[in-house]
Amino acid sequence: MPLDTYKGHGFRSDLLQMLVDLKPSFIRFPGGCFVEGDYLRNAFRWKAAVGPWEERPGHFGDVWKYWTDDGLGYYEFLQLSEDLGALPIWVFNNGVSHNDEVDTSAVLPFVQEALDGLEFARGDPTSKWGSMRAAMGHPEPFNLKYVAVGNEDCGKKNYRGNYLRFYDAIRRAYPDIQIISNCDGPSRPLDHPADMYDYHIYTNANDMFSRSTTFNRVTRSGPKAFVSEYAVTGNDA
Repeated sequence: MPLDTYKGHGFRSDLLQMLVDLKPSFIRFPGGCFVEGDYLRNAFRWKAAVGPWEERPGHFGDVWKYWTDDGLGYYEFLQLSEDLGALPIWVFNNGVSHNDEVDTSAVLPFVQEALDGLEFARGDPTSKWGSMRAAMGHPEPFNLKYVAVGNEDCGKKNYRGNYLRFYDAIRRAYPDIQIISNCDGPSRPLDHPADMYDYHIYTNANDMFSRSTTFNRVTRSGPKAFVSEYAVTGNDA
């Protein structure tokens, strides 16, 4: 790794300074479709994206069609958020991809993977996964308070059932963590508990302007809106 990096944490200082100047309040990782994959076998899995860089297996991002070495992994995301003074928002796979999904009766390994990830971020340095974080150079817990259960999976056959398994397990183990659903709260009331819902919109310019009052009609009680992805796309952008 080059020696001249931002705070010695692996990122180019000139690029990171641009992020510092933007003053982001949060970092959402690893993003959207990347965490799902077209198929679950190619979904991002955090355990393969920690530890020494040269030992990470990497994986094929089959949604965007490129190979990633996962050098910017789960630990780097948490460290980057801390370096920027931004809140980390961790998105994990909930047993659903674009083309296949795990039945709720078989989703517990995914739930345990999420709990292990939370222990990595927040656990005592003597715990199994907290000790790995400490060995990587960060004995103190990271300030992880927000997690998102999947990405744009609402409406999939097993989403609600899977979501509830994650929600119940995380709420029991980490009652302070804010849990984000990816169902469309403005269109219809959620049929499951959540602290926030993630609203995504990609559309043309006219439609985007027409949506400027979307949240004026939404009740102020219940889950809060989190608009994490939005863009005007097409030739009129």
